Amino acid sequence: MKSILTLAIVLFVGVLTAQNEGVTNNTQGTIFNAASASNSYGASTHFTNPKRVVEGSVHLFKKWNNNAVIITNDNQRFTIKNINLNIERNTFESKISEDSLFTFNFNNIDKFIINNKVFKNYYYDDDNRVYELIYQSDEFNIMKGHKVQLIEGSANPMVNRKFDRNIQKSSYYIMKEGKIKPFKLKKKKILRLVDGDVERAQKIEQYVKENRLSYKKEYDVRRALEYTAKN
Repeated sequence: MKSILTLAIVLFVGVLTAQNEGVTNNTQGTIFNAASASNSYGASTHFTNPKRVVEGSVHLFKKWNNNAVIITNDNQRFTIKNINLNIERNTFESKISEDSLFTFNFNNIDKFIINNKVFKNYYYDDDNRVYELIYQSDEFNIMKGHKVQLIEGSANPMVNRKFDRNIQKSSYYIMKEGKIKPFKLKKKKILRLVDGDVERAQKIEQYVKENRLSYKKEYDVRRALEYTAKN
């Protein structure tokens, strides 16, 4: 495993800051110094910006300067400050320059934590996709899936859409017993997750009511589920 961890990403100075010349036994570090990264975490991709104007972005975050921690399958941790999720390709990318990207794969990587949001890759029903974890437990996971849709522009002035535009959309999913299905943040749906545990269902309702939370907000749902799981 040490030979794998010594491989990293070739990025410009300032994009990634190395804490050491090589990978140490510390549980924290920075991904760095890597000419052979394609054998471990990903590969560099060179591209040419398309001439056709497309408004909107296929990347989840508006900026590339995001604080991230990459956690490997053996719980090694690396930090990086230049990363984004390509929703269209379901891959994480780091911008090396204006015309070059480094694309991560999930080989030996368990999850990405970007701006305190947790992302994991799951394969189910012939679909390989990156999900944002909203709530995680031994019984079920509530996740958010992101997608991008290209809306073509029109020369018709009545349409008022001169250029193509990428529209980002998201929806919720439930992962239970190894299956991933669409899920809506509704009171009935949330309480059904603890079906059979009447006491916990009552605690969830009481907690939501006392704290004036909403079943339609992911942060509120996570708070209620986490609190009632511990108390």
